[in-house]
Amino acid sequence: MSYELVKSIKIDEENEKVFITCASNNVRPITYSKENYPYYSNLLKEKGKQAVELALLKGYESGSLQRGDNKYRNARKVLVYIFSKEYAKFNWRNSYEDSDKQDELRKSKEFDELLLRALNYKIPKERYVLTKDSYGEKVYGKRCPTCMKWLYSVDKATKYLFEEEAKQNIFNEFKDEWKVEVVNKKWKNEKENNTLKVWC
Repeated sequence: MSYELVKSIKIDEENEKVFITCASNNVRPITYSKENYPYYSNLLKEKGKQAVELALLKGYESGSLQRGDNKYRNARKVLVYIFSKEYAKFNWRNSYEDSDKQDELRKSKEFDELLLRALNYKIPKERYVLTKDSYGEKVYGKRCPTCMKWLYSVDKATKYLFEEEAKQNIFNEFKDEWKVEVVNKKWKNEKENNTLKVWC
């Protein structure tokens, strides 16, 4: 499945244009470029910013837009981890006998309202990290595509928005060893420059 790897999104209301800096996932080498996207720009002109934001979130929810540190990716996580029960009937990843019925549900006002709630959800400041004991010292997990690296510095660890999201990154064979811990953004670790790497 082809999708866009997003670096940044800019909605320029003054000039009525939407710029996305992204690259296709199936083209090598991966080269990012900033482009004006006519679909979103026309939506901005005709229906306003909220309609564009809804469409961008739908892009993330459907999987056609991925990555990037932005409100749309975070809103998708809100759907999955906070509004999971309400989202279940709309989620295309769930198997339904009547796919036509689900398609209709996904076009409904009810689905749009749920997406808007996810966009407007205030995410708490706390973040979650994975920890484990390494020879009597606590180390913190940095998630890589195929493994977890372990660091002495919490600042360099992967931060998760939600506890359940962090738990889903614990490999099955380490369910009893790895723990989830809440951290404050302002907390600095004294061993910031010391890195312990453990591949698993």
